[in-house]
Amino acid sequence: MALTYLVPAVYDSALSVFSFALPLYLLAMGVSPVVIGVLLAIPSSIQIFARIPAGLAAGKVGNIPAMLAGCGLMAAAGLLIANAPLATVVGMVAAAQVCSGLGRACFWPANQAHLFEVAGDRIGRYIGPYNFVVTLGGMTGPLLAGLAIDRGGPDAAFWLLTALTVVASALLISGRRRTAAKLGHWPSPVVAPQGGFAQAAGAQVGRVIRSPGVWLAGLICVASVVPFTVTTSFYPVLLKNLGMSAASISLLATVRVGSVALFSLLTGPFVTPLRRPTLLAVAGLLGATGMALIPVLSGTGLSFLPMILFGLCGGAMHNVQMAVAGEAVAPADRALSMALVGSIGNVAMTATPLWHGWMADRGWLAEAFPWTGLLLAVVVISCFGWARRLARQAGAVAEPHETPQP
Repeated sequence: MALTYLVPAVYDSALSVFSFALPLYLLAMGVSPVVIGVLLAIPSSIQIFARIPAGLAAGKVGNIPAMLAGCGLMAAAGLLIANAPLATVVGMVAAAQVCSGLGRACFWPANQAHLFEVAGDRIGRYIGPYNFVVTLGGMTGPLLAGLAIDRGGPDAAFWLLTALTVVASALLISGRRRTAAKLGHWPSPVVAPQGGFAQAAGAQVGRVIRSPGVWLAGLICVASVVPFTVTTSFYPVLLKNLGMSAASISLLATVRVGSVALFSLLTGPFVTPLRRPTLLAVAGLLGATGMALIPVLSGTGLSFLPMILFGLCGGAMHNVQMAVAGEAVAPADRALSMALVGSIGNVAMTATPLWHGWMADRGWLAEAFPWTGLLLAVVVISCFGWARRLARQAGAVAEPHETPQP
């Protein structure tokens, strides 16, 4: 089970360390808000273009080698920042963010495709526990990073990031060797392109982009990642400006991640097509409400409330996103489907820190959160309408015809 649960949990913990520490590190280095926004947007912008080639490559080389590549690239990102001279901080962070974006593009589509391989027809049972365990792993990241920064300085968090990715790599190699020992050979790739890789890849991309379910999953992904992106970019900056310590900010980030884990588990049974519209509407609109409450409640005793609402939004949305993306295509196309959905979500992850950085540079950082909440609500309403139409179509197809009674 290490390949299914433990590896992505450790990897997500490393990502959480990185996401939490980097804005505070850049703030401490005196980098301007606009430059911070640009640097934080690099991994998402890289993934917009890198996820599809990475998904195709995972089909060619196998999911485990693709995950190993993702771990190696994230380790390189940590080392670049931990060793950055003060005079070249911006350039080294930019290079690290490129590595980070490529690493995530390699790791997550392959990992989610691997989950569908393991689950088979029981994916509904696996999605909730998978996201629960992975998110619990990520929950440790802000806590560890906050302690590392307070006790060891800004560089300590990036050494921790490197150590965690090395652990994930070791687990992957160990798991692959155990699998090879059982099979008598190394695990084969899930997809074996026929008639030339370029020709097969073009046909595969065509199949995936023609699937309406993939595009719905992408829109749901947008709604899922906006709260996450806000809390890992300019929300810590807002709290730091209010005088909060890194350890205190990390506690609030941990509340959000813990809430994501809890609601990932609780909402797993509701990812069925008929229940999805209601789940999307409730979770998404509560997430938008949390966004609007940030400038009102930050620095008060109720600072944790938006984080709980973000957890509900993120946990539920991510469950539905994975279910829709996996069901929309054939098994051989799942890594690519997950990659395309992630690319769509990364458009939002790129735009969000740029938008908040632009607002912060003009002294409107607090006002940026309610506006982002309004945009989130519009996306959620669109997802609700689309999912309801698909649910009605599925119900019409599944409903048996009535037999006239004599």
